[in-house]
Parts: sequence; structure tokens; C-alpha cells
Amino acid sequence: MFVSLRLARLFLFTITVAFAWPAEAQEGTITGRVTDIETGEPLFGAAVEVLGQAGVQQTDDLGRFRLSVSSGGHSVVVALIGYETQRVDGVDVVGGGTAEVDIALSSQALVLNPVVVTASRRQEKALDAPASVSTVSSSDIARVAATTPAEHVRTLPGIDMVQTGLTQSSIVARGFNNVFSGSMLTIIDNRYARLPSLRYNAHNMIPTTDLDIERIEVSLGPGAALYGPNATSGVMHIITSSPIDRPGTTVSMAGGERSVFHGQFRTAHAVSDQFGMKFSGQYFRGDDFEYVDPVEARIGKTRDNLNERYSADARFDFRFADDADLVIAGGLNVAASSIELTGVGAAHANGWATRYVQTRFSAGRFFAQAFLNQTDAGNETVLLRTDGDKISDESRALAFQIQHGFDVKDWQSFTYGVDWQRAEPRTNGTITGRNEDDDNISEVGAYIHSETALGDKLDLVTAIRGDDHSRLADPNISPRAALVFKPGSDQNFRLTFNRAFQTPGTNTFFLDIVAFDLNEFGIPYKLRALGVPPGGFTFSDQCAGGHMSYCMRSPFAPGKVPANAGPFWDALVAQLPQLDPRLAALVPFLLRPGALPTDPALGTVFRRLDQLAVETGGDPFPLDERDIRDIADIKPTIHNTYELGYKGLIRDRVLLAADVYFANIENFVGPLRVETPNVFLEPGSVQAFVTNRLATLIQAGVVTQKQVADIIAGLAAVPLGTVVPDQVDDSDLILTYRNFGEVDYWGTDLAAQFLLSDRMRIRGNYSFQSDECFDFDRDGVCTTAGDIALNAPNHKGSVGFTFDDQGAGFSLNGRLRMSGGFPMNSGVYVGDVDSYQVVDAGVGVRLPFQPSTRITLTASNLLDNKHQEFIGAPELGRLLLFRVRYDF
Repeated sequence: MFVSLRLARLFLFTITVAFAWPAEAQEGTITGRVTDIETGEPLFGAAVEVLGQAGVQQTDDLGRFRLSVSSGGHSVVVALIGYETQRVDGVDVVGGGTAEVDIALSSQALVLNPVVVTASRRQEKALDAPASVSTVSSSDIARVAATTPAEHVRTLPGIDMVQTGLTQSSIVARGFNNVFSGSMLTIIDNRYARLPSLRYNAHNMIPTTDLDIERIEVSLGPGAALYGPNATSGVMHIITSSPIDRPGTTVSMAGGERSVFHGQFRTAHAVSDQFGMKFSGQYFRGDDFEYVDPVEARIGKTRDNLNERYSADARFDFRFADDADLVIAGGLNVAASSIELTGVGAAHANGWATRYVQTRFSAGRFFAQAFLNQTDAGNETVLLRTDGDKISDESRALAFQIQHGFDVKDWQSFTYGVDWQRAEPRTNGTITGRNEDDDNISEVGAYIHSETALGDKLDLVTAIRGDDHSRLADPNISPRAALVFKPGSDQNFRLTFNRAFQTPGTNTFFLDIVAFDLNEFGIPYKLRALGVPPGGFTFSDQCAGGHMSYCMRSPFAPGKVPANAGPFWDALVAQLPQLDPRLAALVPFLLRPGALPTDPALGTVFRRLDQLAVETGGDPFPLDERDIRDIADIKPTIHNTYELGYKGLIRDRVLLAADVYFANIENFVGPLRVETPNVFLEPGSVQAFVTNRLATLIQAGVVTQKQVADIIAGLAAVPLGTVVPDQVDDSDLILTYRNFGEVDYWGTDLAAQFLLSDRMRIRGNYSFQSDECFDFDRDGVCTTAGDIALNAPNHKGSVGFTFDDQGAGFSLNGRLRMSGGFPMNSGVYVGDVDSYQVVDAGVGVRLPFQPSTRITLTASNLLDNKHQEFIGAPELGRLLLFRVRYDF
């Protein structure tokens, strides 16, 4: 931390000396025009002030102003009732010269009702959108020293964000979160931002810096009708700024607790009105929050808590006549060191690189883009629960999209498009194993979106989309319908229906990886995670003499044999001296079951591995006589969502939003779970047999009751084989996926913003979900393999304020985040997450002697309320960051 603070102080001293040298006091002039940013109309009566200079001038009826000032650099502040105060720094005036500054003001209504593009894939006001849309502006982003862009959306309505480290996080909307989640489509400038084949939203592997973000839009609810499959819980769209529209250079350096250092830069140059280029990058390092995983500890693994990454981004903009734009962009991010949670345990990302190239063209309603995402896990990325098994991932994803639209008079608008994408896993057998040579997936889809004005106040919005998946037999159809009633320009009532499909990803089909080596715990098996192959998994083979006629594969016998524990008896008894050397003399008395006419029959039972018990030291194989069911072909998950929503402005100062939704989910794909039981001797029959054979010795006192109990427990505790599917030819225990039936739940999202003045804003939100878990086995808990958890709380919310005085260059913000507890069941991570309340705060000051320099102090979890947001994640404490930002 001290090194980081010294760097920040040195940086502050350097820029102060370099840029604060006084200039000669000769007079010059600042002239300009003040307009409405939305309409372009001139604004009369706006108060224009040059800081440090006497006098305030009001704009004339053409929005113009003219002020005499001393030569040098100046800051201009413009204020007008009903508009957001605007400040422009770095206005340089030469003695006897004139500097011209045009300033566009945003109305308070526009601040609360901004223009968005995500809900309908075209520009519209947020109040006109047929979905619930929230935004984070560039000014909101600039006020906070954040480690990743994900932190800026964590308190938006309906968002479920969990933090699993300094930079690691998982974000979904309205529940159904996971440690390796991709259900919320995350895009950057329309490009998919997830890892190519894993379909995982790794927000700490996004190369975009905070300095480059123009705004973030989050659209809640299924977005498949426009964005295709896998946008089931919504769309998070990060939009960056054009170098033509926002040229300049910015450098930011932050440091603080946990030895954090975060440096960022952005330099953009508008060579002309038709061409601009931009380069940005960042470097982050810090000591992550500590966590000791019980399984990793038992096998002697110690985590490297260094969190380090660096990234670079480039963009070239070309503008042509008729408002046509061509953008070419590319970027790189390297996770030099990071702990990432996955469904099969934590991984240490060591040199994991992600790259992209993108080109997009737009002209009017026409839009086309192509992009390539690539990843390279490097040579040192390992799974920690399998004693350092390496992960290789050189996968890539390629996508093409074309969209166009047209209007029919002033009452009808159409938008239509075609998408194609292809995922190519390249894991060198480390993730997709035996499926490595046949694991590509391609999807093609087409959609049409219609907006019809049924009157002055009522609009009908409909859409339909069809997608074809190369690994699914039937196409997916996603309809959308919404009635939007607008009694006034500042009120919006919505009644919507959306159907979205979440298609199986490459892991669901092709996963083949050892998730856990049980030999580390004295159990002679491996726990293997498998995707579901074509035709599914079946247990059709029958073996005469097997328990319930099932077959098994055993590490103690070749081939497929009856699922019967009895034939292994003599071999087990021969091992008793290893349990206790004093039992060696008893071995001859226990051999050859059935040799005596009084011998009770030895029985067989099935027991299924309990992963949680392995971690906690409990019984790893509780009795399990459930039916062994075939696993059918994986089907796409269908999300049907009905929503009633309202959003409205009151006197341009209060924004209220309320959404009530009902969700029906069909064919939900559950998390990885153990599907193969193991074969054991039935304890009751072992007890009867041993007691019968040793009866004489027991009566004579040669054998004690404790020895008998030890013999019974030892013989009945050995897993003798695994009842595996017909498609598996070894004795590994199988973790795999399965479609469940239907689940229903409902919820509500409430939000409000209050503009108390042009400097003070208060906002708050609250979200409720009716369910936290679907207890399919009805045992009253959500920790068993048959349960489906939303991995999100019933209740969550936040309340906060922002004070921003542009004239004084001072800002202050604070918020309270609240989350209820919830059960978690995601892959190998099972347990209960406790409720927590966290206070965040921040203060920013623009240096009066150097207004291009802004210092910020941001406190996440100010009161150091240590809490865990996911099972398997560390407890999070306070993180205090000091940042210096300079705009050239």
C-alpha cells in the first residue's frame, strides 16, 4: 500500500510542477455557444462563469457568451435551471487571442431518461423502451476507483452480483447465478465479451478500461428475440467512446490497501472529422483476499493470492458521408495471476490471455459486424482440487451479424437481422478430453422486430426469432410481445411476454475432465465430469446376479461385471490385517461365504458420493437406493417471462420504476451432480455373517465386540465398483448434467431516483424473488444433488446519494448495500451464504490550482464488515483506494 501511495504522491507532484507554472497575465477572450445536447437548440439565460475570474455572464437568445479573461488555462462552468451543470477544463487562452468553446447541456429529464440502444437495438429514450433498462453514465464511472467495470452495475435494480476476489465476480439478473455463469449476455460495443468456448463472463478479463467507457446499459429480462440464445436473464452492454467525439489523453494511477496498484491510460486523437484513433491500457496488481479451501488443504495445495493482470486496446474510427461509420478494434488482456472458481473447483489462472479483433460498419439503420474472440490459458493454468492438473484452452469464437431497419410512414417500424456464430474449443484434451476432435458448435439465427403505433399513446412491440443449433435436432423459436402505454411523454406502462432459449454450451455436450482425485482421500476412484453425448447416458445393460440386475465396473476386476459385492468378500477379508494386524488370525474364520450351511447371505447396497461430506469429513457415501435413471439428450432451457412494468418522471426530478415478473422455466439444466452410485456390502448382512462365523470366539472372549464392530465397519466401507452408464468403459464416478422439469417463480424490482438539486441525487432500489431453491427431493434443504438453487437471495437492495459540485470541483458519494442470506448449490460448492450489509463511500476533489487533475478516495466496504458472497470464495473486507487522474 505504501509503495502505491508513494507512486501516487510522486505522480501528483510531477504534474503539479509541470502544469501549474504561472503564465503571463495578459488578457484574452473566451467565446462560445450553449445548446441543448438533445435538440441542439440554443439555450437563453445560461449562467457562464470562468473560475477564478470576476463576473458571470448569461447567454443571449442565440445561446452565445463572450468573456474577457487573463491568458493561461481556464475552467468554464455553465449552469441553467432544469439542466445539469457542465464544467469544461483546459481552455487555453493566449494573450490577445480568443478561445471558442461550445458547450452542450443535458436536461435533468435526459439525466433521468437517457437515450439507450440495448432494449431494441436502436436508439430510443429509456422511458420508451419495451423493457426495464438501467444505465451507468461516464460521470458515475469517473467518480469511483473500481478494479473492473463490473463494479459499476452491482447496485442496479434486479442485478445479482457476487464478488469472489479483488477483481473476480459473477453477474446475472433475477437469480440463477453460478460460479461459472454466462446467463447474462455481456457485450462490449455489440461484441460478445465471454470466454470463447466456456461461455463464461470473466469480467476481469475484459480489456476495456474505465477511462474508455461512455456508459453501461443493463436490460433486464430475456433478450433472445434480438440477441439470440443465451441472453436469458438480460443484456449488459458496455459502450465505449469514439476517438473522434472524445479526443484527449487521460492517465490514472490508483493504490491502496492489499498492496493494490492500478494504472490506466487512454489516448485518443481526432486526426480529422473523418478519422480518429484511440489506444488504452491498464496494469493491476494486488494481494487477493485469503481463503483456505478444505479440499485443497487436505491435499496440500496452497493458493497463490497474487492478483495481477494487464491489458491493451486499440480502435480506429472512419466516418463517411451520410453518417456512415467504420470501426476497427482489437484488444488483449492477460490474467497473469488470478484464482477463478469453476464448477469442478478453483483454478489458478496463470498467464491466461484473451484477445479479440472486431470490425463494424453502420450507416443509418444498417449495421454489420464481424469479430473473433480468442483465448490462451498459457502453460501454467491449473485446477487446484486435482493436485495441479494443467488446463489448456486455445479456443476461439467467430461471429457475423447484419441488421437493417426501415419505417412505414410514422406509425410502423421494422428492424431485422441475421446472426451467425461458431465456437471452436481447443483444449488439447484437458477440458473436452475424448471429445477433443468433435466439439465445435455453430448457431445461425434470424429475427424481425416490429414497433407499431396503435394510437398516440399506445404502441405494440413484437418480435420473433429463429435459431438453428448444430448439435440440436430442432430449431429454437423466440417470440416477444409488448404493449407500451404512454399517457404522457414522461410515463410508460409495459405489459410484456418474452420467450428465450438457453442452448447447451460446449461443456454441457463435451466436457471430459477429472474434477477430483478421490485417491487423495483413500478412495480408489476419480470423480470425472462429463458432458452428455448424443443419445444421452443409458443404464440398459443387465447383468444376472447384479443388485437390481445392474452391471458395474470395478478397479478390482476387469471388464463389466454384475453389481454384486459378494464375490469380492474373500479379497476384502484378506486385507483386514492392514486395518489391524491383530485381525490376521481371524481371516481364516471369515473366508469362503456360503461354505457353511449356517452362513447368512451377503447383501449389496448402492451408495452415492456426497461431495460436501468429503470436504467436511462426514460420511462420503450415504445410503442411496434411488432409482438409477437414464440421462436423456440435453434440451435447450426455455424461459417464459411475463412482466408488468412502469417507469415515469415526476417534474423532471423524480424517476420511479417498478417491475413485477413471473418466470416459467422448462428443461432447466442443473449443475454438475454425481449420477453413478457405488456398490457396497450391505452392513446388516455383514454383521450377521461375521457374528455367525465368529460366534464361538466371541463367546470365549477371544474376539471383542469392538473388534467385531471394526471388522464390520471396515468391510462395509469399501466401494467395490461403480454402476456406470453403458457409454462409459471405466470405473470413474461420473458428474454430469441433466434437464429437470418446470420451475416457476416471481419477483419484483423497485427503483427510485431523486434530483434534489443540480448537485444532489439520491437513489435506491429493492428486489424480491419468491424462491431461493427448488427442493426436488423434498428433504427440506437445498444441499443435495437433486436440488436446484437460484444462488441468489430473496431480498436485496441498496440506497445511496451523490453530491457533485462541478463549480467547486468536489464530489461525495455513499451507499448502503444489503443482501439476504441464501442456500448455494453450484457444482462442487454447496452450503449457506449469510446475509450482509456493506457501506461504500467515496470523495473526489479537482485541484483548484490544476483543474485537469482529480484525486479520488474510494472505500469499498468502509466499515470492514467481513462477509462471504459465494461458497468457495474468500471473506471480503475493506478496500480503500486512492486515485490520481489527469486529463491532458
